[in-house]
This record gives sequence, structure tokens and C-alpha cells, in this order.
Amino acid sequence: MKSIRMGLTGTLLAGAAGLGTLGCDVQRALDCAQLALEVTSSVDALARAVDAEDPAGFSDAADTAQNDLDELRDGFSDTDVSAAADSVAEAIENIAQQPAGGSPPDLSPLNNAVDELTSACASND
Repeated sequence: MKSIRMGLTGTLLAGAAGLGTLGCDVQRALDCAQLALEVTSSVDALARAVDAEDPAGFSDAADTAQNDLDELRDGFSDTDVSAAADSVAEAIENIAQQPAGGSPPDLSPLNNAVDELTSACASND
């Protein structure tokens, strides 16, 4: 679990750090940074609940992530970043629907969403 969290966090922070050198517009950079921070926070909260074997905490973290993403998405002007936010929200929704108890939830759907975020933020369109 910690390797997934560290991998996602590292990818997001590296992508956000590289935004200044890409020549993209300021609004896209801000949208990407906000989304990267939200995803990092959400992944950390979900991973903490999994590590603590706390299904209720996991459900609460997923709900909070969805609500926070919904608020952010309303303010995104860049369609690529908005689509990446939609992918992240869908990944979190899919993770939240996994059965509680037993084996830890599979957080790997976030990998594809993070890849989409990285692509959207690295694009010079």
C-alpha cells in the first residue's frame, strides 16, 4: 500500500514541479497544481484508512475526495484538466465501491487517472 501511495504522490509532485518549465498557460498550471494536490491528499487519506483497516474511514475518505473533486472540477477552465479530474473521480468512485473487509481495496485504478493527469498537465496545447 505504501508503495502505491509513494508512487502516486511522487508522480503527481514531479508533474506539478515540472509545470513551470513547460510553457503552458498559467490557468492550466494552476488547475494542474490544484488537482495534483487534491489527488495526493485523497490517496494519502485512502491509504491511511486501508493501513488502519478502517472501512468506515475509507468510505469517509472516498466521500470527501469525491466532494472535493466536484468542487474543484467546477472551477477548471481547461478541458484536458477537467477530463483528468473526471478520470480521478471515476477511479475513486470505483475504489469506493469495492467490498469492505477481506483484502485491502485495490487503489491501482488511480494509476491510469494519474497518467491522464500527467499527460494533460504536460501538454502544451
